[in-house]
Amino acid sequence: MLSFTYRLPTTLLFGPGRLAELETTQLLPKGDKALIVIGQSGNILRQGYLARVQGLLGTRGVKTVVFDGVRANPRTEDVDAAAAQARSMGAQYVIALGGGSVIDSAKAICLAATKEAPFWQGFEAKVYEDVAGLPLVAIPTTAGTGSEGNGAALICGQPGKRGFMHPAFFPALAIVDPELTASMPPRLTAVTGMDAFFHAAECFLSRARQPMSDMLCLEAAHLVTRFLPQAVETGEDINARTALAWASTAAGMALALSSPISQHALEYSFSGSGRGSEHGAGLTVLSRPYFEHLIALAQAQGDEDTLDRLLNLAVAMGFGAEEEDDGTHPFLAGLQALLEAVGLDGLRAEDMGYAAEEVPAYVAAAMQLKDARNFANTPVRMGEADVRAIFEAVFK
Repeated sequence: MLSFTYRLPTTLLFGPGRLAELETTQLLPKGDKALIVIGQSGNILRQGYLARVQGLLGTRGVKTVVFDGVRANPRTEDVDAAAAQARSMGAQYVIALGGGSVIDSAKAICLAATKEAPFWQGFEAKVYEDVAGLPLVAIPTTAGTGSEGNGAALICGQPGKRGFMHPAFFPALAIVDPELTASMPPRLTAVTGMDAFFHAAECFLSRARQPMSDMLCLEAAHLVTRFLPQAVETGEDINARTALAWASTAAGMALALSSPISQHALEYSFSGSGRGSEHGAGLTVLSRPYFEHLIALAQAQGDEDTLDRLLNLAVAMGFGAEEEDDGTHPFLAGLQALLEAVGLDGLRAEDMGYAAEEVPAYVAAAMQLKDARNFANTPVRMGEADVRAIFEAVFK
């Protein structure tokens, strides 16, 4: 029987030029002191986005302090440093200006700023259970993670990369202005776009799915397939950028309503290793071996529902429901075509510094999450031998 919970408390301002409303909107959290969180790459400064945001806030009398220490795969120690800065300045809310790592970090900062305890240890000790946290304004400058649309944050620590969930992680306000994504270079456009695609595909296949997430997932998968090659080729195409921005946000909302599956758990072995690899790139190199194995397991286990859902995804991508002449499943054919169209079909794990000799370590890291929601919501039974086979196939 159909049974689900629907909750998406974030107010969303979406569309080209909407950033300007930061100066006038009545939806901004109350207060005249805000911590702005950005990445350490300096891109937000070079593009003038930080100056623009500070100017818009300054016009309405908001004083801002900047934390610019967020790394590509956010670290718990950076969260703690920013939280201390927020407490010191008396910040009344936090603004995340950047990609998924920045927004995820800001979510954790909003919570950690309310306590003196280090974030990771405090979360495990459940000191934040009844804590509201500082309000968050999320302003994404990439189109991939969709973190502005959900209550989850991925943070790296000594044990690896972990997903944290808390009601306070839902931004109070998200301003999604596709114009801010136009500066992304082709490769970053491609890997972030594929991140959104896999969010959609995984949440559509997940045991935690529901009707609203299904609609969002199919929409996102269709839009990424249709517009990502266009944005990679012509970065200034605002129509393509707008479609991808919505695909990213829609898939991010699906993460709040459904759940990613074990593809994400396997990828954390890469981007959680401390080597700085991009999450979307890790998902990409895993994708063909992962979905080939998942399809084989679904066939062996007689899981017709999962096989039907993969056909639905293929149709959303513009592929028919019939196998290719060589016997390739339509979803795999669509995935291969998409990777070729965005220039990622030749991406290898070795390009990111990973090696076949380390497969046992990757398997061990992934299996630490065997009791987490990623494996629990995988539609087929998948054990350690399956995980090992997938990683081995990545390096063939």
